[in-house]
Amino acid sequence: MIKILHLSDIHLGSGFSHGRINPETGCNTRLEDFVRTLQQCIDRAITEPVDLVLFGGDAFPDSTPPPYVHQHFAAQFRRLADANIPAVLLVGNHDQHSQGQGGASLCIYRTLGVPGFIVGDKPEVHRISTQNGEVQVLTLPWLNHSSLFTRSQTEGLSLAEVNELLLKRLEPIFAGEIRRLEPNIPTVLLGHLMADRAQLGAERFLAVGKGFTIPISFLLRPEFDYVALGHVHKHQNLNPANNPPVVYAGSIERVDFSEEKEEKGFVLVELTKGKVSWEFCPLPVRPFCTIEVDVSKKEQPEKAILAAIEKQKIAGAVVRLIYKIRSEQLDLVRMAVLRAALKKAHTYTIRPELVSQLARPRLPELGVGQTVDPLTALETYLQNRTDLVDIAPDMLTAAEKLLQA
Repeated sequence: MIKILHLSDIHLGSGFSHGRINPETGCNTRLEDFVRTLQQCIDRAITEPVDLVLFGGDAFPDSTPPPYVHQHFAAQFRRLADANIPAVLLVGNHDQHSQGQGGASLCIYRTLGVPGFIVGDKPEVHRISTQNGEVQVLTLPWLNHSSLFTRSQTEGLSLAEVNELLLKRLEPIFAGEIRRLEPNIPTVLLGHLMADRAQLGAERFLAVGKGFTIPISFLLRPEFDYVALGHVHKHQNLNPANNPPVVYAGSIERVDFSEEKEEKGFVLVELTKGKVSWEFCPLPVRPFCTIEVDVSKKEQPEKAILAAIEKQKIAGAVVRLIYKIRSEQLDLVRMAVLRAALKKAHTYTIRPELVSQLARPRLPELGVGQTVDPLTALETYLQNRTDLVDIAPDMLTAAEKLLQA
């Protein structure tokens, strides 16, 4: 039985806008969160221990991370080499330089010859010896039209036509690698790709227009015992029949608020030829919390906002407060009071959204075709303005005097 830890989409160096500077270390606290979460993954790999670690791509937000970010990544994965645990590092779309031209950020590990490390930057079969036997890993890195075509070959084609050409070009390459597989050795497909059944998250914004979609039928091959995927940040299994499991491990940390409700973690796999079991292992990542409240019809908008904050668990969370308010209510909400209420949060943003009075629906009694005298019209209007209830009688008295003048 071979044990594998499958993780993906680390994005180390992302989300700095949701953090703050730690005065003791000089680092952004969100970087520290990501490093801490990655450390927990490596801790589990070593203490289990597993026989192999599969990383499904996207180590950083881009292919040229700052040296101190690269150093944190290297420090954690170095622990695998020290523990004699081999690892396959797959190249994702964020790891590629110039959209696939000119290498990738992870290729440094191959250049340095890190013991037990394999960089998957092309479709290729890798046969790996582990403490509990051999395993085959077919790597399928992120591919786009610049990976397989020249610009002139795709010029003037629609995205759908380019997608079809890419699949036709990939099919014989993929089939050729499958023919190289040893039929009696456990086999894993490790891919960084967008499968057509996947439920998307933040990656829909991060990689729009830069790749192509692969049909699930392309991955459901009898030669594979387990399909380990990266790129989609939401953990999911695209083949509940598990023959083979087609599993996105998901990202290990929340990149932004689009992943607020997603559980984050990694996957532990136990594998023999023809038999596989796997388990998603959640990680205790920092919570994100959105507080939305409409106070445009409240007499005491500040009190309503504070009540909405009080209902949420904001301690240590990344919080965004969004409230709808009318322009004439703005002076009734004190920013200092809201900041004090949110001080338990890790970080927070406050975003008031003005409600346009022009967008207010007309009262039926005052609509087109209705004949109402001015005083009755004013009275009807005031009955629907709770914020003017205190001065409504005086306004009606003044209006009546004006009409009699």
